[in-house]
Amino acid sequence: MVKLITRLRKQSKKLLTPIAKALSRSGVSPNVITSIGLILSMIYALVIYLTRNPLVGVLIIAISSFMDALDGEVARVLGKASPLGAFLDSSFDRLEDTFFITPLVFFDFSPFLVSILIGLSLTISYLRAKAELVGYKMEGRGIIERGERIIAIVIILIALYLNKEISIILFYVLIILSIVTVIQRFLAVIQSLKDKL
Repeated sequence: MVKLITRLRKQSKKLLTPIAKALSRSGVSPNVITSIGLILSMIYALVIYLTRNPLVGVLIIAISSFMDALDGEVARVLGKASPLGAFLDSSFDRLEDTFFITPLVFFDFSPFLVSILIGLSLTISYLRAKAELVGYKMEGRGIIERGERIIAIVIILIALYLNKEISIILFYVLIILSIVTVIQRFLAVIQSLKDKL
């Protein structure tokens, strides 16, 4: 799965770079694009609440995720990567994750398990942030990173449209993989810190 995501990212850059260059010439700030991604995630949650239509949700997640990928590329093209931009991007990503997962309760998924999944998602990202503060590179560590989690949510939404039972199974699988990732990252950081002693 990780290799698949890596390939998709490389292919997406071929699409993102010309768009990023066009946006950079128009004067659009990377932080504005980051903010649009967050706003779209809020719209997604509201639309799911109002319509209970998973396919519309899939479309909005796709556009929001595209904004997430585009902001970094615009910053790179402009040479404007900054601590503020990185802070906003990381913070907004956590909010977006929450907005992407929470509406599953509107499709009668267990609110308790949805809360657990949100907590696991935030913990996975938190462990990466803390690890990198102590100088340990965490990207690529763990079976399911943010990109994979978003794809999993999209697949669950599509499955909801086709077969509710399958979507529930996929939901349980996502929780299990998230638990495994938390354990993997936790142990990786502990081992890294022990090696430095």
